[in-house]
Amino acid sequence: MQLNLAECFFRRAEQQPDHALILGQDPGQTTRYCEFRLEVLQLARQLAETGVGRGDNIGLHHRSGRDYIAFIYAVWACGACVTPLPLELTAPEKREIFQHIHIDAVISGAEIFEPLAAALICPAVSLTPRAVFARTRVVPAAPPQLAAVNPAFIRFTSGTTGDAKGVVLSHESIHARIHAANRALHINSEDRIVWLLSMDYHFAVSIVAYLTFGASIILPKNSFGVTLLAAASRHKSTIIYGAPIHYSLMTQDDTGAALPAELRLAIVTTTALSSAAAEDFHARFGRVLNETYGIIELGLPAINVSNARAKQGSVGQVLPDYQLRLDRTEGQEHGEITVRGPGMLDAYYSPWRDREAIIQQQGGWFRTGDLGRIDADGFLYIVGRLKEMISVGGLKFFPEEVESVLESHPAIRAASVFGVEERQWGTTTAAHLVLADASTAPDEQALRAHCRQALASYKIPGRFQWVERLTYTASGKKIRSADKLRPPESE
Repeated sequence: MQLNLAECFFRRAEQQPDHALILGQDPGQTTRYCEFRLEVLQLARQLAETGVGRGDNIGLHHRSGRDYIAFIYAVWACGACVTPLPLELTAPEKREIFQHIHIDAVISGAEIFEPLAAALICPAVSLTPRAVFARTRVVPAAPPQLAAVNPAFIRFTSGTTGDAKGVVLSHESIHARIHAANRALHINSEDRIVWLLSMDYHFAVSIVAYLTFGASIILPKNSFGVTLLAAASRHKSTIIYGAPIHYSLMTQDDTGAALPAELRLAIVTTTALSSAAAEDFHARFGRVLNETYGIIELGLPAINVSNARAKQGSVGQVLPDYQLRLDRTEGQEHGEITVRGPGMLDAYYSPWRDREAIIQQQGGWFRTGDLGRIDADGFLYIVGRLKEMISVGGLKFFPEEVESVLESHPAIRAASVFGVEERQWGTTTAAHLVLADASTAPDEQALRAHCRQALASYKIPGRFQWVERLTYTASGKKIRSADKLRPPESE
């Protein structure tokens, strides 16, 4: 019999029916496991009445929260698969998902349904007062190999290799990766976890693990620093799961609020944590943030649970169930991170390549495209992305190193560094900079003097440009691009 993650949750709910599953901002916003189980079963019955069943793939276009979780588990209870349709994507990006992925129908928030209406058969059917269901007008054929995988989740993405159109995860793979991660996280029914991320991008390890292992999920009503700290304290949170920006907001809170004494992990993910942000958080709360190395294709092969300030900046040691190897050239400390272990993706969707084909092509290991180094204690440090390495006159370096130096300047809130091809000089370096609040922009001479204190001359950007904001992918990854770079002024 095939594994189904909804059944894993139902068993947990039967074991602890009165345990809190969702903890809201107000005392009356608690949902128990037994209540949530009944809600999921009711939604599954409604979906089954519309014809949803085994082999279907349902797009989910909904805001993160308790309803999002309920819809995914209801789809799984029907034997169907889920493809998130992230709200952050533009209309053309959403249309691209429908063009490449076999999506039979969509569950959407009622108030955000209209942008999808052209791709769906209307009128939509009401599922709840806040959500609707509609069949898709044109459905491309699914890969014939998909059904045999027992798919639970299809994340539309370019993938680490840059040439894929979706990562396919089976119930078995997600189950394997949450158990591998929990050998370090030790999540159980005593845990109360503040959740701050988009569920479109962070569900297949984290949320599934919480429900499988019986934890309670705290959902703050907004992301203001004071709100996050109040939610953590009120519910005596044991874990916080957020992005660097969330911890920066907590650090900037001026009410004097503290983190709860019960807090054992403050997990930071989505993008690199700057050393300045880590230092500020430690100065404010006396805690080290727990950085992770998460990859949609692999799960969480490394988590820094040491809570040691000396290891701040590391994503931790590789977890027991994984093997990690650096492919490096002779004489170099860093190399490309390659990993193998449980919970690896089952396939890339389009063009279809199953796990065996991917691994065979890559010599038995999964090549991440990330560059890292490992210290004497086995702690992994992410150096940068292989494809984003900059080479100036044959001298190579990573943009993160330069960005860290720039962001240490008090007038700079954020920086993005990238290579630029110049006809006369070959590759040079440029930087987009975001001004810190209430600061005056320093001139280029002052910026270069600041950089010279920590960087070799070839790493210092030749051009600086102030921008209102940096560009990020929908999942929070920084986009380093010269697209917005103005041409140099004529002399």
